[in-house]
Formats: sequence, C-alpha cells, structure tokens
Amino acid sequence: MSRILAALACCLPLAAQAFDLQGHRGARGLAPENTLPAFAAALSIGVTTLELDVGVTRDGVVVVHHDRTLNPDIARTADGRWLEQRGPAIHSLSYAELLRFDLGRLKPGSDYARPFAAQQPVDGARAPKLAEVFALARKAGNDTVRFNIETKTSPQAPEETLPPAEFARALVAEIRNAGLASRSAIQSFDWRTLAAVQAEAPEIATVFLTGRDFPDAPQKVRESGGRIWSPDFKVVDAAMFRQARALGLQVIVWTVNEPAQIAAMLDLGVDGIISDRPDLVREEMSRRGMKLPQPTPVLP
Repeated sequence: MSRILAALACCLPLAAQAFDLQGHRGARGLAPENTLPAFAAALSIGVTTLELDVGVTRDGVVVVHHDRTLNPDIARTADGRWLEQRGPAIHSLSYAELLRFDLGRLKPGSDYARPFAAQQPVDGARAPKLAEVFALARKAGNDTVRFNIETKTSPQAPEETLPPAEFARALVAEIRNAGLASRSAIQSFDWRTLAAVQAEAPEIATVFLTGRDFPDAPQKVRESGGRIWSPDFKVVDAAMFRQARALGLQVIVWTVNEPAQIAAMLDLGVDGIISDRPDLVREEMSRRGMKLPQPTPVLP
C-alpha cells in the first residue's frame, strides 16, 4: 500500500506542485560538478532538488559522475597531472580505483571551463557515492530536498555501462535502501532505463529527457507512460509548452543559466528549472514574489 501511495504522490495534479528549482550537478557554476562541495553549495543556497548523474563501478558501487568515462577537462591523476585523453569507463574501475582521480577543478583554458568562470576549485574532491549525497542532505537537516538522478547509459556505448535494466535495479536498490523513494526521481535520455524503473519501482517518479532533435517529444513521452518531460529549454516555445500541458505533462527545462533565459522560462510557466546557477534562479524568483526553497547551510 505504501508503494501505491508513493506512486500517487509523485503524480499529483500540476496545480499542487510547487515550482521545482534544481541545482544542476549540485551547483556546477559555483563548485566542481557532481562533488560533495557542489551539493553542499546547492543546499546552502536553497534548492528544491539536487540534480545529479550516476554510474556503477566494477564492484557495484553507485557513484555520482556525469560522463560514462573520465573527462580529461575535470580529471587529474593523484600526482596532479591532467588526463591527456578520455579516461577509462567508470564501470571498468573499482570504487577504490575511481577515488585515485581528483575532480576538484576545471582544466584551465579548456572549452569546458569557459562558461564557468565563477566556479571555485576544491582540490582533492572525488566522485562521491550516491549514499554520501543522501547523507549530506541528512547532515544539513534537510528532510524535504528531492533527488533527480540521471542514469548514464547509452545504446551507442553498451560496453561502457551495465545493461539498462541492471543499471536501473542497482539505482533503485540504493534509493530504497536510503528510504528516499518518495523524494527521488530517475531521469534519462535512455528511456530503456525508465521503462525498467516503471516496472521495478512504480513508486519512484520517472523523468523523460530530450534534446534538440526529438520531434513530437511531448506526445512520445506520454505514449511511453511519462508524466514529467525534461527538454532542452532552447527547443521549448509556447506552442510546444501548450501541447505538453494538454497531454498532462509537467515540464522541467534544462540547463538554464543566464538571467534573461531564466526570466523567459518563468514567463512561459514551466514547472521547474535545472540550472548550474540556482542562485540566479532564486534572484529572479524573489523578484516575482515566488516562494523560495529553504536554505540549509552545510559543509561537505
């Protein structure tokens, strides 16, 4: 019965949902992405949801990391040397091996670093376990913040991750072990993992991510059993937004960082914004008299 009630709670009518301010990869614009310092920054600013990405290591640990492989624009070896090319797949490493890589700053002069001039480095930051992110929220005393967790699988690179259904089961087990099914959502561009979650854990919300080249996205999301659509904000115009609304979808756009873009999405009426700069979203929300998520300051 509790699973049924939780499933219903994740699908409340749109009018009952508060605006969802999501800190992208924690707060990537301010601290190293997907690290405990980034999630601490987001909690301290005040967000509704921590958005993050996960992989599964060779020894079965669910870890927080965006790319399926180590990114040379953020990864250094233990002696401080930048990777010269894409590193090994997360799934090919044990968790102990993954911890050898420092993810605490952006590679100077890289294209990847250019949009994030305000990001403060935290040398020594590592890829945390998902359980450690859950523990950080508890440490902050925040018993309402949600977790929007992206599965990093791809049909184009099946050898780099667990198969979709196994990946989904590992993530669901971690969420359930933490008692956080009612406060978690699983999102993906690889909808195979979402189908697995819907079958395995109907009490956990699923979020359908789409990019720029996805015609009839709202209709396809609804046909796939989705209730939450998360598109690139650049493709969402008034007509597409009305179509999503007519299909009963919530619309949470990614990744909206500039003040003018934030204002435009709020004018459109989206249900949530995923942003590298949740502080800037809060400023615009405050100007409009919108209710702000409670900050819960915490150290990583």
